[in-house]
Amino acid sequence: MEWNDNTMNRSAYPNPPTDTMNYDEFLRQNSLLGNLKIQASRAQRALPTAGVHISVIGRFDNARVLFFDGVTDADGIINNIQLPAPPRSASLQSQAPTRGAIYQVFANHPDFEPEMYEVEIFQDITSILPVVMRLPQEVR
Repeated sequence: MEWNDNTMNRSAYPNPPTDTMNYDEFLRQNSLLGNLKIQASRAQRALPTAGVHISVIGRFDNARVLFFDGVTDADGIINNIQLPAPPRSASLQSQAPTRGAIYQVFANHPDFEPEMYEVEIFQDITSILPVVMRLPQEVR
């Protein structure tokens, strides 16, 4: 699955996407850590899905960087994926809130259609991403 430049900005903050900055600048602005938890399921989120290959990627003007690569467990979970993140306090400023670090999450499994999500990460917060896998016949 390829990145689509027309993907909606899901952040509530007005900062530009990370693909307008280089990787070194991203690391300077995101020197702390946040966490990501993946919950993969199918059948309208009723059944956990084991064996989903998850890749977490950052897209920058000078590189695409793989931050995590792994597979969901028997419960469809991957816990504690640590990712570079900005200070959470900056997002709480009412006048000029700062956006979190945005990552692309790719989910693949041989029995299901590939999926792509975006997730926003802040320091010391665990973002939970529900990944819904769809059978080929479910895709319209």
